[in-house]
Amino acid sequence: MASAAPSAERLLLAIATLVPVAYLSCVRIERDLPVLVDGCSQRPHSRNVVAECFAIYRRSYFLSDAVMPLARRLSERPAGAPVALRCRADELPVPGWRDDIYVRERLADRFSLLYASPQGSVQAIHLYRDERQGAFQAQEIEQLLAFAPLLQQAHLASLSIVRRQPEEDDPVLRARQRLQAEAPQLSPRETEVVARLACGWSADGVAADLDVAPSTVVTLRKRAYLKLAERGQPAQRIRLARWLA
Repeated sequence: MASAAPSAERLLLAIATLVPVAYLSCVRIERDLPVLVDGCSQRPHSRNVVAECFAIYRRSYFLSDAVMPLARRLSERPAGAPVALRCRADELPVPGWRDDIYVRERLADRFSLLYASPQGSVQAIHLYRDERQGAFQAQEIEQLLAFAPLLQQAHLASLSIVRRQPEEDDPVLRARQRLQAEAPQLSPRETEVVARLACGWSADGVAADLDVAPSTVVTLRKRAYLKLAERGQPAQRIRLARWLA
């Protein structure tokens, strides 16, 4: 995923050498609020499953997640080694959370690594297993824990690259994050295309940046605009620019 920050796809590829994982999400927790930074799936989807689930989670369930008090404790001490937390589907404290996300997407387990970054926020890397893969086994958890320091280093390196252009100065990143929160029905590629178009990019420019054909950009734009229009959201460049500003 071009310009994604950090690259969930790269992290998932690295983790897949150890254990199978269905979904991965990278979340920043700051001022007791989680923000989805990036996410990906092991298999292609017509929907952006990670963004859709995160929107539900952020709207209704994050305050019930044991990740939040753990993140608060991590934020109060110097940056250090990552801390692990596991949350199986049958251990969720809120039935609605289980039904709306885990049952709907047939998820079985979540393994999370959290660490405090030098900048003060807490970073979380969530790994999800689906029902076909089953829950994480003890040996797999041991492998992930052994791999955790290297995963943290790779994640930090990605964040350092992104900080060459601060988030507040990157309109595409802001637009992408707003789309992920407000329009989770868009696929990851549709989100990337619409974010750039809303920031004034030409179709050719988007194609070059994402390394796809201009015709692919046009197709993705049409699909995205239809999905936006179906929900009564802006589906035209100027209106999108105002909405995502």
